[in-house]
Amino acid sequence: MAAQKIDFPNGNTAVLVSPAAGEGAGAIVETLGLPTSKAVVFVFGGAEGLDPQLASWLTQLFSRGIARAAAEANAMIIDGGTDSGIMKLMGEGVASREYKSPLVGVAPLAKVSYPGSAVTDGTPLEPNHSHFVLTEGADWGAETATLFRLLKQLIRGTAAVPAVAVLAGGGPIARREMLQAVRQNLPVIIVEGSGGLADEIAAASKATDTPAEDPIMAEIIADGELHFHQIRNSVKGIERLIIRELGIDKVLMQAWETFADYDHNATIQQRRFDNLQKSIIYIGVAGTALVIIQEVFAPKTKPFTGFGAFLWPTVHYILILVPISLTVMITAANRFKQGTKWLLLRAGAESIKREIFRYRARAMYYATNAEQVLSQKIESITQRTMRTEVNSSSLIPYNKDKGFPPYMYASQGDDGYTYLNPDRYVEVRLTDQLSFYKRKAVKLERQLKMLFWATFIIGGLGTFLSAINLQVWIALTTALVAAIGTFLGYRQMESTLTKYNQAATDLENVRAWWNALSAEQQASQVNIDSLVAHTEQVLQSELDGWIQQMQNALAELRKDQGTAEEKNEKKEPVEPTKLGAGAQQPPATNSHDDAGTPATGDATKDGQESPLAELVKANGMPVNGGTDLQPQEEAEETAPQGV
Repeated sequence: MAAQKIDFPNGNTAVLVSPAAGEGAGAIVETLGLPTSKAVVFVFGGAEGLDPQLASWLTQLFSRGIARAAAEANAMIIDGGTDSGIMKLMGEGVASREYKSPLVGVAPLAKVSYPGSAVTDGTPLEPNHSHFVLTEGADWGAETATLFRLLKQLIRGTAAVPAVAVLAGGGPIARREMLQAVRQNLPVIIVEGSGGLADEIAAASKATDTPAEDPIMAEIIADGELHFHQIRNSVKGIERLIIRELGIDKVLMQAWETFADYDHNATIQQRRFDNLQKSIIYIGVAGTALVIIQEVFAPKTKPFTGFGAFLWPTVHYILILVPISLTVMITAANRFKQGTKWLLLRAGAESIKREIFRYRARAMYYATNAEQVLSQKIESITQRTMRTEVNSSSLIPYNKDKGFPPYMYASQGDDGYTYLNPDRYVEVRLTDQLSFYKRKAVKLERQLKMLFWATFIIGGLGTFLSAINLQVWIALTTALVAAIGTFLGYRQMESTLTKYNQAATDLENVRAWWNALSAEQQASQVNIDSLVAHTEQVLQSELDGWIQQMQNALAELRKDQGTAEEKNEKKEPVEPTKLGAGAQQPPATNSHDDAGTPATGDATKDGQESPLAELVKANGMPVNGGTDLQPQEEAEETAPQGV
């Protein structure tokens, strides 16, 4: 298989390949030398017989709608390649956009003609295409198998890209292509009013009370991700629809950008806060160890000689610096309030995350005017977040080179933009989060056992030291046990493990409820809304407890560290157990994906709600942590018992 060039009379030059039957799609792409594109648009339908009265509407739709959307999305366009019907309009539309999009035509070699071809009475190839794939076969439709192998290679090849199909008009061949598009899970935009197959599908989709008798049409209606555009509507409508389906949704992209910034800065504040609290613990334990070492090993008489002349004065000065360092760190922690900022940013980020998934599923209040609703929700969340202590710090922009949307927050194969049908939502959101909770629960249990065993062993060592008259070292073992206890306290490992197990169980129940529904019930929008609402509710409930624990831990932290700071200023003796207990910290957040913002009732001393409580109440959905699900049906008998 070799590539050849075609020089058309209009001055355009195209690349042509004629693969043998069964030739691999990867080899075809390589031989064509196709440029890298970020998306694919498949256009099919009427090759002839288009209503002349619709010519002006179709011309605008293909030029100002489809071609412009493809250029904006940096998409490759694939069609039938001939100089007739919608392919002719597509070629002219791309030419009017200064050939910004690669345009690939796929047709049977025996049915077409072009400059220099052996066939002279065939249908001419459209002269504005950039590439052609001419397949074996003597009839129209023989190219369909190669066309869809090529589509699959371009969409799911070395780098997966989004794709969308557009149907205008169409006859028997387009019907078979439509079925293949549905089976390959391509979203399809139907140009309603363009005649032929497009109008048949539009009519069948509206006749919900009388299922189609044609099995092909029935499968298209039941399984297809169909979107409709009235031919006489503004071409901006189909342009926006194509861009949205290709993942170039500007409102959604802005929501992801805001989430990425909040999440990135929440992680920074968490890391700073965690490092500060660990430093307090480490310095406290080290100070205790140095006091004991000085007491046991330092010579009782002065002046010190040899290496001791340097060592013991140094230890003395370090012991003086220990309370000073603790005072500085505690003051910094109370001044910069990194823990509170971490909470506020995490709450804001997860509020945005929840809205993104509801938007992508088009569930609940996103059924109509979805982009406007999402924009309003994000605006409300960001305004409330920035009215808090977060406003006293600058937000470091997220580096998109690390992955955008942040790759660690999406299931493998999810681009973060495309529409999520119910089954895809279960896979990307529910099942992915369920797997996370189960995986984290196993890890937390292992860590808990290790820390508990360390506590038991160190406690036993303290008893042994007492038995052999080395009581002076008991202070160090006590400090180590206290440090481990403090670590367990501010990590809240036991309660976090409990919440992860509960969340995993609730998600299992939601998934079991959904899988138990009949096909008709799963198609009901009421049940789809219930699936999304209860999944997000479970995830939010897990975060509810986390936020409440952190608020309590922060309050206790400020109280304990305030007491420790007063003692340090008075130069009171260092007490190992108090140094360990003085380093309280909220548990680590679910950095993989804690979707939802909790509704908490924490209040300040004067009875007014804290900024965090106000934020999460305004943006959260009041929940009780349950999963009381009941499938709903419209004009049906009583639904089966839910979870």
